[in-house]
Amino acid sequence: MLSEAATLQILGSIMDPTRVSLDPLTRMAYSRDASPLALKAAADGVSTHVPGAVTWPETTQEVRALVRAAARLGATLVPWGGGSGIVGGALAGTGSIVVDMKRMDRIIDIDPISMTVTVEAGILGAVLEDRLNARGLTCGHFPQSMQSSTVGGWLAHRGAGAFSTKYGRVEDLVLSIEVVLPDGQVLHTRAVPASAAGPDLGALFLGAEGTLGVVVSVVMQVFPAPEARLHRAFAVGSFSDGLEAVRGIVQRGLRPAVVRLYDPTEARDRFPSLVSDGTAVLLLLAEGDAALTDFTLAEASRSMMTRGARDLGTAVGERWLAERTSTATLCRRLATAAGVADALEVANVWSRLSATYEGMMRAMEGVVGPAGRVYGHASHFYPSGGNLYLIFEADAPDPAAVAPLYRSVLAAAFDACHAEGGTLTHHHGVGPAKDAWLAREWGEVGLAMWRTVRQAIDPAGLMNPGTLRG
Repeated sequence: MLSEAATLQILGSIMDPTRVSLDPLTRMAYSRDASPLALKAAADGVSTHVPGAVTWPETTQEVRALVRAAARLGATLVPWGGGSGIVGGALAGTGSIVVDMKRMDRIIDIDPISMTVTVEAGILGAVLEDRLNARGLTCGHFPQSMQSSTVGGWLAHRGAGAFSTKYGRVEDLVLSIEVVLPDGQVLHTRAVPASAAGPDLGALFLGAEGTLGVVVSVVMQVFPAPEARLHRAFAVGSFSDGLEAVRGIVQRGLRPAVVRLYDPTEARDRFPSLVSDGTAVLLLLAEGDAALTDFTLAEASRSMMTRGARDLGTAVGERWLAERTSTATLCRRLATAAGVADALEVANVWSRLSATYEGMMRAMEGVVGPAGRVYGHASHFYPSGGNLYLIFEADAPDPAAVAPLYRSVLAAAFDACHAEGGTLTHHHGVGPAKDAWLAREWGEVGLAMWRTVRQAIDPAGLMNPGTLRG
């Protein structure tokens, strides 16, 4: 990287110099995301991923100029959304230029006939939803990080919101993307509902974690704001029983917006007055057209009652709606000197989903020991299978042992997941946290293909080199 003076001169010639910073405190603010080890390092005053510069572009042309300038400066480029990712995918390296996209937050167009919105990638999810609500619409995508994540971040990790069983994952909502490529050219795919014109080039950038280019705008499907919302919860005999009940509901064609199954440990922790040891809890929430919402919840509830479930009423749903963006439990353990915690989200088909949960639980419990805790829930479902969250809290013997303990838990968890044929991430992405398992996830042929694609699009290794390495 060139000197600070040369860097400021080059970057300042691209955009207003007030939107370029080499200030140490500013750069330090971009040295971590919300991944557990990065948060603990920041709390300890350790900064290992401090970028060389931070920029705030406002136009596609400025992003194109930044990409070209990075090559001149001998720097890498890291796109930045809200910094809320939990796998380290946006952690910069020494000399990197962070491209914070949040000033590119405009809604370009709303098409009420096609039910689409064209939006710049830096807009925060909550801001987009508020603006759509004012037009009687909803984006349908509600991740736990809704207040702090951007549309571009959703695409980077192929996110799934809490209401995904009805609305789908983010890739189900994307019609078109505009991407600045590593050579400064712009790819703009057609905004159509479907196409058979060869492979879907836009899909290549979904889940790429900023390694192939900078997404600058997106055309997304939107939906009418729901007329009605109804919810009900049920106690079921076990987590496996709950999964089987959900399979019956989803494979019948019913699509509640929220289907959330808590295992007995998490159910007891969250709802001690409603359930006893060994009981799982299933929350069903339907929304949308009033008549269809009534029908969906009534039929799903009838299915639960025929299985002998116990009706818990609306208390579970009311609490979940009030607390659904909270990460207080994980943060409390992370805040202690030798504590560590994380939520690992995997997926598998129905025939192997229960075994995946049981295998991962055993493997993780064997690492965290009797002083630690492992529990979980499932919250995204499809006709063919679903997602599992396995959450762990543990204490290392001392602060220096936290990182090795964390990696040991992940190794046990992902080895067990892969043994059942599951995928190591459903919607959080890979990042440095999970990179060691990518070769097994894809296989040798898949990994070689990815490296070929990455080399072809970014031969200089300009874009976000710290993730998806395999």
